[in-house]
Amino acid sequence: MKKLQYILYFIGFFIFAVTMVRGNADKDKNIRSNNLTDIVPCKLLTSEQVTTVLPGHDDGFTANAGGSLMEGVDSYQCSYTNDKYDLFTVIVHVATNQEQFDWIKPKKSISEMYEDAVKLSVGDGGWLYGEQDDMKLKASIGYTVIELELMSQNAGEKGDAMVGLAKILISKLK
Repeated sequence: MKKLQYILYFIGFFIFAVTMVRGNADKDKNIRSNNLTDIVPCKLLTSEQVTTVLPGHDDGFTANAGGSLMEGVDSYQCSYTNDKYDLFTVIVHVATNQEQFDWIKPKKSISEMYEDAVKLSVGDGGWLYGEQDDMKLKASIGYTVIELELMSQNAGEKGDAMVGLAKILISKLK
């Protein structure tokens, strides 16, 4: 049953991502921030780095490479899976200004929704939160927001590794 949930989650997320890309195809493609126009989502982390949270992973699937449902925000997403149907997702959102960033930034409300949320001093700040089988991390640097999500049986044990990956991503996206 749990495998079916992961498969359905992955399919739903894929459909959502495709819809996001298609819905923004005609928007102004020249709106960018921080000169991050060359982001290739599945090349942000090495295979060895991804293995720290998801052993036996595939090469990753680029679900989104720019554009989003929100005007002025570009999103880049890579999702990795393994033979156990575990899922690790890396998303980078880039806002063009403070107004758009305010919509996507890591918010204190995360700590109110998750009692075990841990405030992070990664980049400009963020949060590590979730459950034993679904850990999430959200951090920012400038107008860029990084979201990591690990869905696996032992996701709750991978918090430190996820923070390490967030630090690597922040250093690349400065």
